[in-house]
Amino acid sequence: MANEFSESRDLLYEIIALVNAGQIFSDIHIEQDAPIMYKTPRGWQEISAEPVMLEEMLPVLKAIDEDWEDKVIDGAIDRPFVLTACRLRCNVYRIACGEKVAISIRRLPLHPIPLEKTGLPIYVKSMLEATKGIILVTGPTGSGKTTTIASMLDHLNSVRRSHIITIEEPIEYELQRKQSIISQKEVPTDTASFSTGLREALRQKPDVLMVGEIRDFDTADTVLHAGESGHLVLATMHTNSAVSAITKLLGFFSPEQRTQRTATLANSLVGVIYQNLLPTENGEDFVLASEMIFNNNQQVAPYIADPSKMHLIADFMRRKEDNMSRSLNEVLVQLVAKKAVNQKDAMRTAYNRLELHDMLNSKR
Repeated sequence: MANEFSESRDLLYEIIALVNAGQIFSDIHIEQDAPIMYKTPRGWQEISAEPVMLEEMLPVLKAIDEDWEDKVIDGAIDRPFVLTACRLRCNVYRIACGEKVAISIRRLPLHPIPLEKTGLPIYVKSMLEATKGIILVTGPTGSGKTTTIASMLDHLNSVRRSHIITIEEPIEYELQRKQSIISQKEVPTDTASFSTGLREALRQKPDVLMVGEIRDFDTADTVLHAGESGHLVLATMHTNSAVSAITKLLGFFSPEQRTQRTATLANSLVGVIYQNLLPTENGEDFVLASEMIFNNNQQVAPYIADPSKMHLIADFMRRKEDNMSRSLNEVLVQLVAKKAVNQKDAMRTAYNRLELHDMLNSKR
């Protein structure tokens, strides 16, 4: 009986059924000879105890890439896969010394969600009023950075007549032309790398540039040049706070280069959004918690320009002098007070747990 079930199992149908079931989840993990897992707000769970056989994975693997078997020998395959209700980012890779194959699937909405529904404060739109400079969106893997960037670009696309060029690996949201011209480039299909794509894009008359990730010196250097030379640049990074995004970006440069690049960033930074996702108190959905640095009227520039004052940015956020910059802990305290999240999850999310502990206790 078990063999009959295994032979007739339709893995593609199971994925589509899960996507359409209305269950809140972010990722699916399919691994040869193991049960399918999906990531809910409370963590990974089995869909069923039945392990997946390689032959059952083949239709899904071929749907992702007909030549998956040859390509996966050289490294992981990253491909988008579009269903009727959503877009899946699929990563195929080998494990167990090449003996087995696994598929990591990230679930994304089919279209960018409205900026006001991301969970960010509505005044984040004021960042997007800038015509030039750098906006950094940062946070850990799986924190919704791609969704936020797509929503920001879609907002710009709706309100501005501009040329938007994106460099992504892979393209995750397909943006449709509204007010703006949209040119989406995929690494390595349309351009060799983020840095190459960015350099090429500067010669293609962009008004807005989006870089999927700043991960090397060349990309960091070109981002600073583009932000300084009259373009609005949106870029993502992996860091654990808004301030550390600034220090990490400057960290790509040698000590000899850093003085000049620090001055450039101080003058061209529009703002930083750090974000993370928490489970709701009932564990049935996700809540976005964010912290923000707004460089309005160059208020933060003096702290960036002088490395010895960088730590004072945290104090600036706490003082809320501009009514828009805010610390993560302040937001977490508000979420706990509203019973949107529980205290334990808030503490897990905070990077300054001692401060958050004191803030939560002072509210009692």
